[in-house]
Amino acid sequence: MSVIKKAYRQINPIKESKVSHIDKVRGLHEETLPTDFFDGFTHEINTKASSGTRTVYTVRSPDRETDRDEILRRMRQAGIDANLGSTSSSVDPIDGEIDGKRFRINVKPMSGGMQETTLNSSITELFPCIAFEKGYSPTDAESFHKYLLDIDVSKLTCVNSKDSVAAQETINKADTSSKFTEKMDNAIGILKYIKDAHKDKSISEVYWGYRAKPTGVPKSHPGDIFIKYNDGKFLGVSLKAGGKKTSEPQLNTYVRPVFNAFGETRMMETLRSTAYAQVYSKIKGMPPLTGFDGGANGRSADRRKTETILKDYDSNNNKAYESDYDSMLEIMRKGVIELFNKSKDKTLKYIQSEVLRDAPDVPTIVIKAVGSEYEEVTDRDAVGVFLPQVKFVKAYSSRSSKQDWFIELKSGTETITMKMSIRSNKSGHAGKKKLGQFPTGLAIKYNGLAK
Repeated sequence: MSVIKKAYRQINPIKESKVSHIDKVRGLHEETLPTDFFDGFTHEINTKASSGTRTVYTVRSPDRETDRDEILRRMRQAGIDANLGSTSSSVDPIDGEIDGKRFRINVKPMSGGMQETTLNSSITELFPCIAFEKGYSPTDAESFHKYLLDIDVSKLTCVNSKDSVAAQETINKADTSSKFTEKMDNAIGILKYIKDAHKDKSISEVYWGYRAKPTGVPKSHPGDIFIKYNDGKFLGVSLKAGGKKTSEPQLNTYVRPVFNAFGETRMMETLRSTAYAQVYSKIKGMPPLTGFDGGANGRSADRRKTETILKDYDSNNNKAYESDYDSMLEIMRKGVIELFNKSKDKTLKYIQSEVLRDAPDVPTIVIKAVGSEYEEVTDRDAVGVFLPQVKFVKAYSSRSSKQDWFIELKSGTETITMKMSIRSNKSGHAGKKKLGQFPTGLAIKYNGLAK
């Protein structure tokens, strides 16, 4: 019997004759990567290319390098070990490892042109840059688009030559979007922001940051457009679109990279041991501490045993499973809170570099388009302005939620409070999510300022 068949029967012991080979392989690789990384992209597991040691994903894209780089950026922000690999393909894949599981992401061409999610975001980002450069003031979606169709993209300063094809495609296909009017209105709202910013401080150029960043801006900068002032300084603008009451997580990472960033791996291992002693070790048949979650390199065969045990545990006693997850979650929440209370300087440094993600010389502001108007995401801006004044830091648990916690920043007389969360963010069966995501694999998010 092959390794794949043996492993699959451990995970899902049903009669072989009733299960296809593809279903078996897919079962092995279910949820290797959280789907968060693929939001907005068409993707699937390549069951033929995947093996018992590596999951291979295929992403379909009309702009392969740009979309590959965006997925890689998301992974690096989350602290995932991922880099460009090498193949005979014209676009190199992403190779990496998460929780001891190796993966490869191949980005392949998509028939039918630009994906709508990419088209929609490009409308909101590109069109305001063109209108500002040309001094055009749009009033409605139809006339704005008609104006843009007559633009010679090759002569625009706001579009890098590497992005000219994507810019022309965005213009040509804008009206094919199911959200055409909404996104054109959002573009008008962002243009209003640029004009207002120009009134405050004279702007020389605005650049579209689709693939190429302007000279002087790091390639990994999270900005969507870049404002260059007359004094030569840059401002990165991260664009959002939504309703008045919508909000987006401004940090999305995991326990392990947070502790690594603080230089506290020993503290993390102590927490892992505590969670094992108080929760996992009490579950019948659980493998030893050294490898129950994959061990030091994440590849211990005991991890598969744990997944099977947790799946059976949930099936036989869901109430106990959920209670144990809550216990593990609380151990890790307390540990993370202790970490953030340990050193004010390290906490402030982490917030600056990982939450705000400001480049040394190119600060970032977040602007949300709301209809044809705009508003600043002031939570993020407020944190950045307040950080230099902070004298005290206090992290503490929410009294009303098992996953929420807070970071309270105090100056002499003022206080702002960051709303955080720690939780399982994987789907799938009980051997993959919750207890199956394991202590050091839980997701950590910053969800804006507490009201």
